[in-house]
Amino acid sequence: MWILAACAVSACSRQEAGWQDAARENSITAYQQYLEQYPAGAHAADARARVARLQEEEAWARANRLKTPEAWQRYLGEWPDGHHAPLARRQLVAFIPADTPPARDGFAVQLGAYSNEAAARANLARLAREHAGELAGLQLMVLAPQDLETDVWRLRTSPLAEDPARELCDRLRAGGVDCVPVAGSSAGQAPP
Repeated sequence: MWILAACAVSACSRQEAGWQDAARENSITAYQQYLEQYPAGAHAADARARVARLQEEEAWARANRLKTPEAWQRYLGEWPDGHHAPLARRQLVAFIPADTPPARDGFAVQLGAYSNEAAARANLARLAREHAGELAGLQLMVLAPQDLETDVWRLRTSPLAEDPARELCDRLRAGGVDCVPVAGSSAGQAPP
């Protein structure tokens, strides 16, 4: 009996030491290593939560470093209920210029920015379904990145005049869609 108890204590102490090491390092890799060794361990739920939190912080740091509507939309696409989501939404709204000179190609409403085409197309289908009324008569387009390594896939509406683009974005935002009107929007876009 005491042998079983000693083994259990030994396993617990290794597991606890593994957790302490992971917490001390406080990195995604360290927590993932803990989870590989102890997937059902006493601290597994905490390790998963910390991995998610660190991944979100990395996404936010990237968005905050770039300070572009696409970066904030990408963050919101990955973490719609994330810790920094309210700030990302405020920054999107604050980024919208009050008086923009008219662009040669008009305006569009950017509905999202994504790290891959599949995510952009999935959100295109969801938005077309869930916001059919607001988007009636508009074509939704996926804009491929200029540079696949550093850029994002953009989801935008077909060109509009400035006032209708701003009004549409206001209506969509009231419905929970993170969007931003953008000038000069039709160049380089291809229909889905």
